[in-house]
Amino acid sequence: MLKSIVNAAVNWINAGLPMICLKIVVYSCNPQQMSHEDEEILDQFNKLKVKWEDVRPKTEQPKIVYDLYLSYSNSDMQKVKEIEHLLKKEKTDIKIFSEHQELNKEQAWQTEMFDVMVTCARIVTMLSPQYLESRECLEQYNLAMCCNRRTSRSVLAPFYIETIPSMPSYMCIVQYFDVRIREEMLQNCKSFLQLITIDYTKIDNQVEDKDKEYDVFISYSHENSEKAMIVLKTLSTLNSHRIFYDRNELKAGTLWQEKLYESIDKSTCMVALLSPEYLQSAVCQEEYSLAITKHFQEGDFRLVPMCISNMEGIPQSYSKVHAVDARQDFEGTCLVVCNAINSFISMGFMNPDIFHIDQTTIDPDEILFKYREQYYQANYEKLIETREKLKTITTSATESKQENQRNEQQLESYHTDTGPNGNYQYDVGFSYGEANKKYAHFLHHVIEGRWPEVVTNFSLNKNDAAGFMESLEKSRMIITFLSSLKFLEVEELHLALFRHRGGTTGHEVIYPIQVVPPSMRPTYLKLIPCNVACYDLHWKDTIVKAQKSGQTLFDQAVLDASTDLIATGTGISSEIKLALSMAADDIISLIKHSSSVTKKATLLNIVEVKQFIEDKEQSQLGDVELDKILKSIPSDSKERVVERMKRLKLDHSEINPQ
Repeated sequence: MLKSIVNAAVNWINAGLPMICLKIVVYSCNPQQMSHEDEEILDQFNKLKVKWEDVRPKTEQPKIVYDLYLSYSNSDMQKVKEIEHLLKKEKTDIKIFSEHQELNKEQAWQTEMFDVMVTCARIVTMLSPQYLESRECLEQYNLAMCCNRRTSRSVLAPFYIETIPSMPSYMCIVQYFDVRIREEMLQNCKSFLQLITIDYTKIDNQVEDKDKEYDVFISYSHENSEKAMIVLKTLSTLNSHRIFYDRNELKAGTLWQEKLYESIDKSTCMVALLSPEYLQSAVCQEEYSLAITKHFQEGDFRLVPMCISNMEGIPQSYSKVHAVDARQDFEGTCLVVCNAINSFISMGFMNPDIFHIDQTTIDPDEILFKYREQYYQANYEKLIETREKLKTITTSATESKQENQRNEQQLESYHTDTGPNGNYQYDVGFSYGEANKKYAHFLHHVIEGRWPEVVTNFSLNKNDAAGFMESLEKSRMIITFLSSLKFLEVEELHLALFRHRGGTTGHEVIYPIQVVPPSMRPTYLKLIPCNVACYDLHWKDTIVKAQKSGQTLFDQAVLDASTDLIATGTGISSEIKLALSMAADDIISLIKHSSSVTKKATLLNIVEVKQFIEDKEQSQLGDVELDKILKSIPSDSKERVVERMKRLKLDHSEINPQ
């Protein structure tokens, strides 16, 4: 067993799994004195260490022997042969490895599979219901993802060959070729062949287009594809601009959400084709939210909205930037807009009829801090009160037997309720990297201390990337730490964002936490709705006030978590403890009081947030004025005045103190 564990771990590391250290713990009844069995295990480990310690992960790219590796279920053989025939017909010299490799059940690491895969330019996974049922196929998919991480290119190329009723989110976040419709199969196969590197001698120097910059990003609903194509053709005719058009730029095997977000970050201008379909699309809303944030920041980025169809009122957050009216003569207006964009990109000239020229700037960091501060002020005391009520429910010895049973059933329902989308194996899933491990460790213990029945994925091995991604798939809520994200954490984040956006879940799916301030880029990380940022000033202010008043802020769950953390040789500041303590209350409350949440965007619209904050501040000012008014009214008249105000639904500002 030990030999299999060590050999598999070394092979996974060499394959690109970002594992820093493998710790193997041997349990013993008497740790002070090694038994004969313990000595044998240690001896075997030392021999394995000698064998592997001088072996370093290979950095050179393997020699490419095949164009394609086909990963498929035997049940889909007819469809696979049809696709293989089309590929060979279009490229007669194509080299395809299409043998069906069986899983070696005696090995934890599938050496034969991997050795062939790394010699292929692309690994085509034929996605279908039968594919998901096959252990061999899933192992090949995971190996293909490892090849992606090991090489400097997109190796994985999923082909969607048959509709899957419920495709795993970790597969949905990877761009695929849709070949389910026979009429489109040939065209998609042709498009795919264009992506295959022909000159294999240069593959070592092949650079992914992840860092590619664009002049124009075209944002549109796929219901308006024809008009988006007109914009693309018009811009291309005027100049050789670098244009992001999703159907051309989203390559199979890439994380399509990340590619969209980062491409807007690296664009000079975005054209948004506004329509009812656009406003209903969660992805389009996210693109617009990201663009409008960049538009009102100091910089050269410009957002150009075009209204392409009649709409029953445009939301205020979409009307902040003047939209060009293209409803009557779209092609003529499109030419004018594209000429203006061409002048802007080529010479820096902004046509005031097309570009919204406004000296207003919006600092997203400042706005989002106020957003979190208002959330803190509105919810901190309530969450503590809710926690105390829950504590009373679970610990009171004076309640009747029937009441106790009812409360136990209520608590049990928190983690047995499957919700509208199906089964959840875990109440809470944790997504974190090595830099945030101690914060995740602390938060997990606090949640567990306040909710003993909770089921989490925290004890799972993160080095089993596929298994850990599957655990997030089956988690009711995913806690993500947004700081210091590495490759695997980015995948986990996009899985959570995808689940949060898609369909009716019955509750919030993602709960992001910022431990340290986010960097300038990527911008989208700032806009993920976040209730708790550990660096906000109100945590320290609360601690200072508590110290002066003698108030105790930390309950037994926090104290136990702190002790446990110290035992591991690490610690965290009181401010971060307080922030994570509130996060724990917030998470439990959100799960407990879950309500129907329909499909929605995962990024905040900064203009919308700014307006919300201003309205809230105005409302608070109104409450202050109302208090002044009520103080000036005789006590025996207050109730009558308040009742009269409610009946007339008068605004505070309309009430005359006289």
